[in-house]
Amino acid sequence: MSVDRLRETVDTVHRVGRKGNAATSNNTPRSIIIQFGMRTVRDDVWKRSRDARVCTEMHLRFREDFSKEDREARTKMWPIVQEARKKGKRAFLKEGYALIDNRRVDPE
Repeated sequence: MSVDRLRETVDTVHRVGRKGNAATSNNTPRSIIIQFGMRTVRDDVWKRSRDARVCTEMHLRFREDFSKEDREARTKMWPIVQEARKKGKRAFLKEGYALIDNRRVDPE
């Protein structure tokens, strides 16, 4: 992907948290949030980063930034998804709920 293409589609880039915060005092870099103007470019960057040598060498990874409510719901649902997978079922998380064998399971 060209640098010009990224410049055209990336809206904002900023770090999360305060510099020198207790969470970052163990010399781990602070997370960065990138807001893309086009979903197709975001998906392309995400896909290419999985196999990119520079990401592997520098221990970089891309994650989705969820709302507080979604993070809490995912935390509750993850053990249910893991248990379903151990039983051989097709299970994954989606937008604050789980899909297990194409059946929606909401957090209690």
